Amino acid sequence: MVLVVERLGNRVLLFARHARNVANFSVSNGFSYPGARSLEQIVKLDLLENEHAPKIRSIWEEFHADKDDAVAMTLDAIEFQALVTRATAAPYFVLPVYRQEGYFNMLCQFQQSCFLVTYLEAFKENPAAAPPCIAVSLYIDLLETKKLVLLRADVINMLDKNESQQLLMQLLTSYQNDKLYEHVDKFNNKPDQFDFEAYRLMMKKIVI
Repeated sequence: MVLVVERLGNRVLLFARHARNVANFSVSNGFSYPGARSLEQIVKLDLLENEHAPKIRSIWEEFHADKDDAVAMTLDAIEFQALVTRATAAPYFVLPVYRQEGYFNMLCQFQQSCFLVTYLEAFKENPAAAPPCIAVSLYIDLLETKKLVLLRADVINMLDKNESQQLLMQLLTSYQNDKLYEHVDKFNNKPDQFDFEAYRLMMKKIVI
């Protein structure tokens, strides 16, 4: 796939004005992913259950450290609940990926226990056929017993691990940071007030 790195500018703003229609898509009409593996297919869950939360965090992150096709993080119970609450209220958002002298935009969509991320232009052309580039799974297997949620971002195509890791940080921060979330909320619920450039510059100060 030939990637055109570009500054979307007005095209993103135009898309944002139609964000309410985008957000009204049902999951079946949005882009999809065949399904993430269960946690037991990735690690030995019974062994993790015998460890304390800090040790589980360390094991989970170290397990993925050398993998080129996955990025791992963890959330505590409060972080998880806050993330899901906000993502349910505002399931779509646009995130820039910087490459060389410019950037291109990805669209993320929250679906129940995962975030799917696709190339914005592909989604605009055909939402149902837009291929996922990253699938972020939230594993709640240890939530009740350890107050811990394991997060795994599978790198499917288009981005490398470093870009995927940066995008994941932007995604989480956009929903966790109150000021940034104001932009996410506007994108979904007040599209005429959404200012992509204001969001992008604020995010660069915080994460990039």
